[in-house]
Amino acid sequence: MSQLCPCGSGRELADCCGPCLDGTAQADTAERLVRSRFTAYALGNFAYVLETTHPDFREDLSLEKLEEQTRGVHWLRLDMGPCENDVPAGPNGEKYDVAEFYAYYELEGVTRQIGERSFFARKDGRLYYVDGVPRKAEAYRRPEPKVGRNDPCPCGSGRKYKKCCGATV
Repeated sequence: MSQLCPCGSGRELADCCGPCLDGTAQADTAERLVRSRFTAYALGNFAYVLETTHPDFREDLSLEKLEEQTRGVHWLRLDMGPCENDVPAGPNGEKYDVAEFYAYYELEGVTRQIGERSFFARKDGRLYYVDGVPRKAEAYRRPEPKVGRNDPCPCGSGRKYKKCCGATV
C-alpha cells in the first residue's frame, strides 16, 4: 500500500522525499531539502535531519535533543514560499540558497505554526541546512476600511449602516 509524502507535494513517499531519506538520492535544491527535512521530522527520522545540517553547525544538535524537542508533535502540513539560489547573505558575501516556508503542527491538541527563512550552503557538492530566521504570518489587511455601525450605509440609501444593511448581520 502506497503512502503520500508528508511534505504535501501530492506524490507518493517513494517517488518524492523517500529516496532522500533512505540515502539513494540527495536533495539538490533548497525546496527539496526543506521538503525532505519536513518529511524526516514528520516520520521521526532525526538521523536525516542531523545528517543534512551543515557539519559546521551541528555542535548543538543530537538525536536525543531532536527527539525531545518534537515529543508529542504531530506534523500536519508544509506550505512552501519563495526559493532563491546564490543569494549573498553572509557577512563576508557568502552565497546561500534560500527557502521560505510555514510548517503546521499539532501539540497538546492545539494547532500551531512555525515559519522560517532558511539558508543552505554547499559543501563537497552537497546541499546542507545552515540556519534560519523565524518568519511571522502576515496580518490580514482589509481591501477597504471596515464600515462602522453609525457610518452611512455603503448601499447608497442614505441611512445609517446599523439601520439598513447592517441590521441583517
